[in-house]
Amino acid sequence: MNDHERFACFDYKSQPSRDRQDWPGCLLSSRRPWHQFTGGLLKRGGSVIAALILSIALWLGLMAPIHAQDLPDWQDAHVNDFARLLGPGDAEAIRMALSDLRSTTGVEGTIVTLSDRATHGGADGLEPFATRLFNHWGVGDAGRKNGFMILVLANDREARIELGAGYPTEADIRAQDIMRNTMLPAFRDGRMSEGIRQGTEAVISLIARPGAPALAPAAASGTNWVDRALNLVFFGAFAAIFGAIGLRHWRRRHCPECGKGGLETAREAVQTPQEDGGYLVADSQTIRCCPHCGWSESRRMPMPRRVYYGPAGDVLRSERNPEYRARSGSGSSGFGGGSSRGGGASGRW
Repeated sequence: MNDHERFACFDYKSQPSRDRQDWPGCLLSSRRPWHQFTGGLLKRGGSVIAALILSIALWLGLMAPIHAQDLPDWQDAHVNDFARLLGPGDAEAIRMALSDLRSTTGVEGTIVTLSDRATHGGADGLEPFATRLFNHWGVGDAGRKNGFMILVLANDREARIELGAGYPTEADIRAQDIMRNTMLPAFRDGRMSEGIRQGTEAVISLIARPGAPALAPAAASGTNWVDRALNLVFFGAFAAIFGAIGLRHWRRRHCPECGKGGLETAREAVQTPQEDGGYLVADSQTIRCCPHCGWSESRRMPMPRRVYYGPAGDVLRSERNPEYRARSGSGSSGFGGGSSRGGGASGRW
């Protein structure tokens, strides 16, 4: 028995003749050339490697939609305080500031607070998670891509200012200054609500408004009396409009009964009990009360989404709220389909 036959250590003789070709030992004992045997193994190994690569590709393809499914759905175009970090006054101030920004410049901004990112498929890191959530919601105008998102993760002790793809590199530097000098010091002191509000105001004034499209220059005024009269009419109209806005703002902050300021505002979600022991959240209730005379007023408004919760408080499903669209109109809800390439600034405390 030569070396090739001695190498056949398998008990292939006990196997049926039709199965012997499956054993490497049988290949050797039948005096097949050694290079044919090794070539067969390489071919089999190449098939295994190809199958492994295909499996990995399929796994990655399946993981992408899983990430998207874990992302939370927005409930408000301006403030999505899922972690409940904002006080009522700061939440209302942020909502008014972002609403004014959108109505005057078309720039969309939103605030998101979450307990952690791992629950929503963010185990790959803060920056990719923020970009994925930004693009999933489509914050900002689809053409200009000038939206922004401020994301705060309470348990992870992380925060992110995510900017749309339309902002220049200089905006990332401003975002980093806001994160380092405004938001993180407040977060380290435990002033979460204040830090989010101040950070939002800084992003609006230092990044969003300067980056908004410039208005067309006003035409030069004429020298004849007709042009002067028209200027006076327009000036009077604008003065009346701004006066009405100022009066409305004053009334919102003062009691209609005693006229004193300092109205307290609270906003809470309305929970409607369900048959399974859970509850439905589809409306929000805003309560304004006067600490001086006891006057109070409550308003109930539909929310952008209807969220069904189980008996333990876990989210069962979320869907669009048709009543919200009916109240607010199709053009004032949601986002414009913007996107981000990962620009912005991150911070940890």
